[in-house]
Amino acid sequence: MREIEAFLAVAEELHFGRAAERLRVSTPRVSQSVRALERRVGAPLFERTSRRVRLTSLGEQLLAEMRPAYERMDQALRRARRSASHEFLRVGVATSVPAAVAPRLVAAFERLRPQCAVVRSTHPNTDPARWGENWPVDVFVAWLPSDPALRDGPEFQVGPAVLREERAVLVAAGHPLARRAVVDAELLADYDILYPSDFPARFADLWIPAQTPAGRPLRRMPISASASIEEAIILVSGGEVVHLTMASLRPDDPHVVTVPVSGLPPLECAPVWLTGTETDLIHDFAKAAAQAFAAPER
Repeated sequence: MREIEAFLAVAEELHFGRAAERLRVSTPRVSQSVRALERRVGAPLFERTSRRVRLTSLGEQLLAEMRPAYERMDQALRRARRSASHEFLRVGVATSVPAAVAPRLVAAFERLRPQCAVVRSTHPNTDPARWGENWPVDVFVAWLPSDPALRDGPEFQVGPAVLREERAVLVAAGHPLARRAVVDAELLADYDILYPSDFPARFADLWIPAQTPAGRPLRRMPISASASIEEAIILVSGGEVVHLTMASLRPDDPHVVTVPVSGLPPLECAPVWLTGTETDLIHDFAKAAAQAFAAPER
């Protein structure tokens, strides 16, 4: 499947880099998949030069036959997922969401849909940006900026917020910002801010803005290999970078300190799902989640 998807993307884009961006993978991975398919076929499917990429006659023939077959298979899988969703709902929860939130959301949904089983899993908050169209969950409870202009896009649909958190910065205990009661957002431009190295750039502004409210560029440093909070704590504790997060994140680690940040819009915790995959179950989960946090917990 990876070989076929890579071939179709390159055939349509006629550019390995754009195909890689579309598939949310690296360019070398796309090249490897195409070469593997060419070995399987036994002949080149593309003519490659330093200036352009184009299909060979064999590649054009394969594209004409393979694209409709792939589209039918993709539609069949989507129908199967929709059918399965009537029996269970896969709910992912960001690891940075408070531990008490997920049980409350699930309980509210199960009261509304007692016949539906919930399969729960946890993932780093930024994982949906890497999943592309192959989400391992039906709905993901994650942190997003409260500004709709930043979070509304063609990839995701966002339900009503269940929590709201002010921004904060995670710094080393000996860092100059650690001595402040509150950090003005403009001061963040003076320091290197942690940024996952393999994170798609188009999603950067969702969690880490490109500049301060006054327009000063933020120094986002792509030195993290993952999006896990555990790695962030290790890197921040060294004192060379800071991590922009939410106020409730207070790791049990004497080497780091969480300091509130003023001047940035808060984050909202809300259910998120991939555009085009909404079902009645997802809609009911978002509805139940909103109702669960609209009233005091019983």
